[in-house]
Amino acid sequence: MARESKRTLIDRLFRAKHDYLPGTTIFRDVNVELIAEEMKLEALGERDGRAEVPSSTSNRATAAENEILGRFRSYWDEAVQGARAAHESYSTRAASLTSATDLETLVGEPHSIVSQLEQSARSRLDTLKASFEQHRDASRALESFKTREGLDRPPKQPKSFGVRILILVVAAAIELAINIGTFAAGDEFGLAGAALKVIAVPLLNIGGVFFLVFMIGRQITRQNVSAKVIGLAGLGLAFGWAFFLNLAVAHWRDSLGLAFSADAGKMALDRVLHATFELNDITSWVLFAAGFAAAILGAIDAFIWHDPHPGFTSHFNAKVSAAAAFEAERDDALYQLDEIADDAIARLKDALKRAETNASRRPELAQRAAALAEDLKVYEATLGAAAEDLITRYREANQRARTSPSPVRFDAPVALKLSTVSLPPIPPSINANEVDGLLSDAIRRIATARDEAADKLPTLSEWSSKEPTT
Repeated sequence: MARESKRTLIDRLFRAKHDYLPGTTIFRDVNVELIAEEMKLEALGERDGRAEVPSSTSNRATAAENEILGRFRSYWDEAVQGARAAHESYSTRAASLTSATDLETLVGEPHSIVSQLEQSARSRLDTLKASFEQHRDASRALESFKTREGLDRPPKQPKSFGVRILILVVAAAIELAINIGTFAAGDEFGLAGAALKVIAVPLLNIGGVFFLVFMIGRQITRQNVSAKVIGLAGLGLAFGWAFFLNLAVAHWRDSLGLAFSADAGKMALDRVLHATFELNDITSWVLFAAGFAAAILGAIDAFIWHDPHPGFTSHFNAKVSAAAAFEAERDDALYQLDEIADDAIARLKDALKRAETNASRRPELAQRAAALAEDLKVYEATLGAAAEDLITRYREANQRARTSPSPVRFDAPVALKLSTVSLPPIPPSINANEVDGLLSDAIRRIATARDEAADKLPTLSEWSSKEPTT
């Protein structure tokens, strides 16, 4: 009855709670009846008993007992190996779910980002220095020009491009209108023919004066005496060009009874040379005055197109362009620093989010690891009970067949000595405060590194203040 109860206990003692490592048998089934039948345990015990094995005074286990103990030790070693493999798998998965890699990112990422920010600042500093040197050279050239020319004012800002063009257009339109109206009667095609033939007049008149004043005449504002002489000569040439060109057009109108032909042109040229101021009527003088007034407008427009002082606007614009290029370069460098920092912070936040999301799956792994440790203890007890049951069967059969007393140790409990193993528990969750602290610290370090890197990229005024005065 006692053995029957023990067998029932063994049958009910162990049932694995999970398939801990799919595809692998961790806990081998312990079927006492099948083992006893396989070993022919009853017959083996009776045979050894009849042979008085073991002797009454023997303290050594028999071959049958060693076979039973060895079998269960091998079962145990196999279970321990499988349990350790399963627990290692759980630990690895738990590490990934606790985001050991993500936590390492939170800890290690700031250091690499700090280095990346410093490297970016150093590399952009060289480019920024080149931009500053261009601005410095342009500034020095402007100051040298102002000193040389005696200028202590900023350059005069020109009128808008539309206004400057409008002056030329108005001047050309006035001259065209008068010329076309005046010469239309002398052309067989009327207004249209006259327009086509006299359109070159304002181009030569206004365009020529504008070109001469802009390129040569404005030199009169320079400090250099020779430049002033050249400028004066340029103004004289421009106004002389306007005077004689418009006088020639007026004589052309007087020639050959308004016949708009090549012969009229030749006669007009001859009259300019020999009868310069002898015009036939008031209309020719009006034509001359209108053309000369249009030329004056062209000269005025040449002076206000840029600052009247030649070269002042170009030097000033070179400095402004260099400053704009420097600021654009610095803004791009700061944007690159912001990009590096923002991308790193985004990655850290993603790591934290993964850690928090995956942490919800940790309790299941922690439960499986705990169940595995518990099952391993129960399996150890199961093997011990099974070994005791089988060896007891062997001893009872042995005692029934013996004629001499059985060894004293037959009455002692069976001791199945197994190796000890410890499976550490897996924490079911991570410390959220610790992770949040890591993220906050990482963001703070990256933000500080970004500011420090930006401080290494001085502004234009900061860099200029460091330059030695010359």
